Amino acid sequence: MLEIPPLPESTILLVEVGSTAHGTGIPGGEDNDEMGVMIEAPHEVLGLGERGFTTVMQRTQPEGSRSGPGDTDRTLHSLRRFLRLAASGNPSILMSFWAPVLYSTNEGQELRDLAGAFIGRHVVPRYRGYMQSQAMRLLGTRGGGHGRRGGGQREELIAAHGYDTKYAMHCARLGFQCIELLTSGELQLPIQGEAADWLRAVRRGDVAFDEWWNRCLDLDGQLEKLAADESYAAGPDRNRIEAWSVTTHLNAWRTQ
Repeated sequence: MLEIPPLPESTILLVEVGSTAHGTGIPGGEDNDEMGVMIEAPHEVLGLGERGFTTVMQRTQPEGSRSGPGDTDRTLHSLRRFLRLAASGNPSILMSFWAPVLYSTNEGQELRDLAGAFIGRHVVPRYRGYMQSQAMRLLGTRGGGHGRRGGGQREELIAAHGYDTKYAMHCARLGFQCIELLTSGELQLPIQGEAADWLRAVRRGDVAFDEWWNRCLDLDGQLEKLAADESYAAGPDRNRIEAWSVTTHLNAWRTQ
């Protein structure tokens, strides 16, 4: 097992992500997924290099090997890249505003407090896109499925339940969470209520494939209606996000 390097000194936030944070994992059966945000040094932003800090993945398993229970996968983003991804409606990034905090500075808390500026109807196509892509893979119509229903990466789950139940759970989760994010302005993590119970049932293999598929179709229909509902903001509050980003970077560089 490999060791995860220490966090960069300029890290402002580290949160737990993945199935455990969502509350949809199997106790004792999940790896540890983390996401961190760090502030680039001035030369990385203003220097001659074409790119600044490049997003890195740090793992306790060698690259190409599946992580198992107790393993850790950590992704580190620069603050600039994190903000761009969040403003674009990326589901994996947006969840970190409400995910369990493992480490935070004052700037990290300010970032979390900025969550509302990233919410708008623009998130719906991103969530729907991920959801539909995963559904097509599970139907065997995309990603080399060759018409094989239940296609996915976990052969043991396909053998036991007829389809990759973990992949299917995450597919439906995207639908539930997009609806919650847009209608309530936040995400409850771990997921609560009937949605949580049903998603865990999918993960355990207690839900038939056809029931899962029909629920996903219903969720997709709800998302289509939300995308056209002009009572919600059309997009992120870019001015607010950019103003905070500039101030935070300048303040950080003054202390270096």
